Amino acid sequence: MNGPPLPSWCDADLVRAAREGQSRAFAALIERYRQVVLGTVWAALQDFDDAEDATQETFTLAYRHLGDLKDAAKFSSWVSSISANVVRKWLGKRALDRRRFVRLDDVPHSLHEPAGCEARPLPCGAESLREAFGALSPEDRTVTTLFYLVGLDQQEIAELLNIPVGTVKSRLHRSRSRLKRRVLRMAKETFQANASREDYGRAVIEGMRGVIHWKKLLEKEGLAGWRSGNPLRSEGSRLAEVWSRSGEAIIGEDMDGCGERLIVGDASWKDYEFSVLVTPLSGGNAQVQFRLSEDGKRYYMFDMLLGLQAIAVSMASGDGALRKLSVVNAPLELGREYDVLIAARDASLTTYLDGQLVNQVTDMSYHSGPVVLSVWQSKTAFRDPRIRLL
Repeated sequence: MNGPPLPSWCDADLVRAAREGQSRAFAALIERYRQVVLGTVWAALQDFDDAEDATQETFTLAYRHLGDLKDAAKFSSWVSSISANVVRKWLGKRALDRRRFVRLDDVPHSLHEPAGCEARPLPCGAESLREAFGALSPEDRTVTTLFYLVGLDQQEIAELLNIPVGTVKSRLHRSRSRLKRRVLRMAKETFQANASREDYGRAVIEGMRGVIHWKKLLEKEGLAGWRSGNPLRSEGSRLAEVWSRSGEAIIGEDMDGCGERLIVGDASWKDYEFSVLVTPLSGGNAQVQFRLSEDGKRYYMFDMLLGLQAIAVSMASGDGALRKLSVVNAPLELGREYDVLIAARDASLTTYLDGQLVNQVTDMSYHSGPVVLSVWQSKTAFRDPRIRLL
């Protein structure tokens, strides 16, 4: 298969191509059914972070066991059954807090008013949506999510869940009597906003080994586990001077030309994926370093070069030299947030920006080491750093 799979390819053709080792074919299947699986999983877990991880786990299992699918044309129902098993495991593992699913008697009266009555305004927010959808039975919640949020029609839902169309209609009717249009509209907007936060094709196909769950490296206002400093600066760390908080973001500002780092991890971090949202605020670049050596002088660097309108992956050798391994043209803007992902696996170093492949490098100079948020003659905001150790 040359280039991306054609949208017109049927599931069976894509499955056969994926079995032959064509990863683009499986990426096309993921893109086709990502929202369907995410919607089904979210309907059960009612948490977008958990739903993202469970969706990724579903496609990882599907990728690993693709050879077990007897009828390639039935990929959609097969992956749906896998997602159901994943959900059951997740619910069992976390001993689901029953308070997240309220009884019908506890739902505000406005949700029970018949269609045609003017409903009182409901508070906007994730908790209101969780409470409203939690009032539905698991079966009704799944059908409602697939119909109103994902956008499947009744026949598609029936085929996916292997139930009669009449059952789909009755479940939708029950749900409509309990949920107002306002709630459904709020839910759809929230779901769509969260549905595109992960590039599952990238994460599943390239993350086949080891732990598949992301670990958030920055929680609330804390910096536990992080350290600051620059081995080139004799006086050591300037944590309070360089790094500050603004809402959910960590902001680093250093204009004297020495650079400053915020470091997490240790020498045992070898194969991993590191993800962070980066906003260049001033200066000519925004940097993320990885596989930092123990002496802090050797590392790889993902560098967003705003002056050159390019993205580079470079290698610092420890003697002050910085060698660019890959430079790719890219339109970059100050003040815009970018989704950066760095995948380091053995000699393979791959980077993505907003879900799109940027750099592909093969180099084994540095085998392991922590990751670093770095500022040098610039001001940069970093948000939601995550790591997946492989």
